[in-house]
Amino acid sequence: MSDQSGGGENTRGDIPPPAYTGYDGTPPSYQEHAVKKVDLPPYTGDGAGNTAFVGDDSEEVPPRNRHVTYGYAAMLLSNEELGTDSIFILCLLVCLLFNWVGYIICCCLFTSIAARCGALSGIGLNLIKMLVILRKCQFENPQLVQTQLYLQLHDFQYAALMLLGIVTMFYGFLRYNTAKAQFNRQALLPRYM
Repeated sequence: MSDQSGGGENTRGDIPPPAYTGYDGTPPSYQEHAVKKVDLPPYTGDGAGNTAFVGDDSEEVPPRNRHVTYGYAAMLLSNEELGTDSIFILCLLVCLLFNWVGYIICCCLFTSIAARCGALSGIGLNLIKMLVILRKCQFENPQLVQTQLYLQLHDFQYAALMLLGIVTMFYGFLRYNTAKAQFNRQALLPRYM
């Protein structure tokens, strides 16, 4: 930068920075290093300090309401683990539309109980859908025609696969509803540590 005074002299002063003398080239040993002690507020059972911060001359701080603090924090954590109804329906539809690939996508992307149960219900509903399509439609593909003939000859396997799809679908619904009811019961209980 150019100096605006025109004379080339230092306008901030000719004072050089102070010399650094704190380090002589060798680090101190572990025993020579001074231990710093930090005064913390006393710990209470509910996790909140009963006194003000160290160095603050204000009056004592009353303890927090343990029910609200821990109950709300536990409810948020459980709510994230549980998931929502919209995630359940989203994963059900993804599995219904994209078959087993949708199931893998839902299980890899979502970790909530709602997503896993929705994916399970969607796979069961997808099995039912595929069996109904195989039974009711007319195909020109020779492999699908052979599959259709096989299922017509072996009605017990068709019924067993249909039952497996129905049980899987209802298991996902019931598992999610059970988890949601348990979460709602736990949300009403007071939280004690």
